[in-house]
Amino acid sequence: MLRRFLHTIRLPSSSMPKPRSDLENTLRLVPVPGKIDVYTNGERLHVPPGARGVFGGTLVAQSLWAAIKTVPPTFVPHSLHSYFLKSGNKDHQIEYEVDRLRDGKSFCSRQVKAFQQGELIFIEMISFTLAKSERKLPPQLKHTKPYPSNVKFEDHLDPKESFIKGVVDTGVMKDEVFQSFEKYFNRFVDGPTEYKFPIDFWVSLPNHPKNHKQPHELDVNFFERYRVPVRDPRFNYVALAYTSDSYILLSVMRFHNRPLHSSVFSVSLDHSIYFHKQPDFNQWTLYHIEHPKSGDSRKLMTGEMYERDSGDMVASIIQEGLVVINDEQLYKSKL
Repeated sequence: MLRRFLHTIRLPSSSMPKPRSDLENTLRLVPVPGKIDVYTNGERLHVPPGARGVFGGTLVAQSLWAAIKTVPPTFVPHSLHSYFLKSGNKDHQIEYEVDRLRDGKSFCSRQVKAFQQGELIFIEMISFTLAKSERKLPPQLKHTKPYPSNVKFEDHLDPKESFIKGVVDTGVMKDEVFQSFEKYFNRFVDGPTEYKFPIDFWVSLPNHPKNHKQPHELDVNFFERYRVPVRDPRFNYVALAYTSDSYILLSVMRFHNRPLHSSVFSVSLDHSIYFHKQPDFNQWTLYHIEHPKSGDSRKLMTGEMYERDSGDMVASIIQEGLVVINDEQLYKSKL
């Protein structure tokens, strides 16, 4: 019966029309009348299923977008560092105040403060540099961590298909776990981002050698791309910032051989991104995540994003978050 239910859930296919969700519209900012370098969200704020506040990626991305609007088009972001101070409320507007800290010949610095009902909820520092096409570089040292050799695109499936093969077909979880599946999987269909997951993304496969490895010996990988063509090339940076907060903290459970959605509570504390080249989020991008440290309920996560076709590293991500677990509810999913 469960299998019949899962197969009724809609998933994208080549024969299905593209969804109408448009991230560029979802993250749209409008100037606040009478205020200089202050913007507010033009669309309703998004709260992920099971979350208590506005999606952290929205704050990271819209802060970056607000900052981009205050620098010349010849400048691109090369890094950002942010702190989540308080959860955002979806029912109230967020105002992003941009402070122009410095405008130099090769670098620009911006600070963005996000306020909700007059209360500071988020802060982000962004550094911009001249695009490579605008400057001549002297001889320099070069090195890049290579594309993970163990990751194959063909081993990654659509969300529903990967879940069926990894969870249902293996009998890992029972029927009572699956209470909100249709709503959960439909968000992959209707959302602006397309994903490809491995079959062990959700839970550990029975008797798999990875089950006996230490967290620092493991990695989590998935592919993503933005479905709607980007109208403003600079928005690729914003799209990357938005998706960089997807699953990076949630995936910590997989490093500890626990189901993906088995934490009682999790919240991001800080988030940093280093941009290495201009992203093209209309193309498949690999998100490679590692977990070097866990303690005092804080989890340190690191990630790299790579272009699937070229293998180039696009960005590096670092995030620390607070995660609370309850072993008595280990297999109670928040799906």
